Amino acid sequence: MTIHVHKFGGSCLSAVEDIDAVVERIRESDGQKVVVVSAFRGITDRIIEQIDFESTTPNEAFTASIELEHLERVPEIATSPWCIRFADTLHHLSSCLESYRELPDIEVRADALACGERLSSLAIAAALDARGIPAIPAWSEDIGIRLIGRGEDARVDAARTKESLQLPSGSIPVITGWYGVTKTGFALLGRGGSDLTATAVAAAVDASSVTIWRDVEGVLALSPRWTLPARNLSNLSYTEAAELAVFSQPMLHPSAVEPLRELGVPLNLRPLHSPEDDGTIIGPSIRLESPCVRAVGCLPRQVQFSWSLSGAISLTECVTDAMSALARARIRVSSIHAQPGNVRLLISSRMAARARRILSDQPSLPTPEIGDSVSILCFVGEGIGDDCDIWGTIAKHAESSGIDFQFSEQEPRPHAIHALVPATQTEWALQTLCSALDLLSQ
Repeated sequence: MTIHVHKFGGSCLSAVEDIDAVVERIRESDGQKVVVVSAFRGITDRIIEQIDFESTTPNEAFTASIELEHLERVPEIATSPWCIRFADTLHHLSSCLESYRELPDIEVRADALACGERLSSLAIAAALDARGIPAIPAWSEDIGIRLIGRGEDARVDAARTKESLQLPSGSIPVITGWYGVTKTGFALLGRGGSDLTATAVAAAVDASSVTIWRDVEGVLALSPRWTLPARNLSNLSYTEAAELAVFSQPMLHPSAVEPLRELGVPLNLRPLHSPEDDGTIIGPSIRLESPCVRAVGCLPRQVQFSWSLSGAISLTECVTDAMSALARARIRVSSIHAQPGNVRLLISSRMAARARRILSDQPSLPTPEIGDSVSILCFVGEGIGDDCDIWGTIAKHAESSGIDFQFSEQEPRPHAIHALVPATQTEWALQTLCSALDLLSQ
């Protein structure tokens, strides 16, 4: 029997009607079903706030409010076969919060945050079971999802996961996304990591397909955050999707397609409440026409940090020291360009003040020069990076529209073209260039 993996993110787990829709999507699905879930919407953020911001709410009161949120959305938990496990998980969350407050530890923190997924697994299994669809919670630590790394930026150990994965039989497993077990404890897969859990499980069990259900239509040629009427994309290649995911968060975890590439397993992004819509299918590259820009991603408001290096300062050491210091502070570098005598980093403006302080305190680094805020545009399409006409078309439209536009100094790639524009011109640049490239709907 063919296996189909269904993943439901937090945006699809925010209200009673969402839970009803989840049950119906599973009921309508063919073949053997495997479900992967994120935490209910807002739960992870609340746990982070309780951990990191010295909340005055006692842990017992906090976990009671978390319990209430789940019972309001899935009242069947209270009478399900897992009601005791549900209570135990809430108690475990409270214990982790208390332990972390007394002695902060990244693995205890990961354990606490993973409770959101554990509670979601119990709730969705209860909802399915109560409606006549046999289901069972399947936690990452119990079924064998193995990770490499620590903290919040681990990665799936594909070989060990395939070797150790044991899914319960006879009922639909409702697997916890986002976290797994390392050699020393728990770790997380980063923002959107439940996508990666779903595709890693699919690869391990030789699934026929993966469907990620969302609260919006499939992938648009431009992220909905820009409120422009972008075209819906019926299909993307693995490479196009991975590139666009980096610049269109939270579309998809950037590494989610990797477990599927070698096997050619299709990944479908579909709207939860409109099952008649096909959404967007992601799969192997099929180029039947001339290269064209399929979509545009954007990382807005990036601040430039640069160093001019004398001959006495090693370029490699400068880059290594800067990246290590920022990584320890959990500050993401959006872009890096290094050449003899000069290094340039782009960092989100939200982290700029903190990054400046950290980099200025590094004795091995010169004081960084802070540039103006810019936005990174990423034009995506198979083959466009090798097509001079496309580069010329983009440049021509930017120039004629008065956009202060420059192509990135990064090494060009066949499937993407990167460019920089002043942050103040971001929306104008997106509107102008997307219109010129026929990416907006009529």
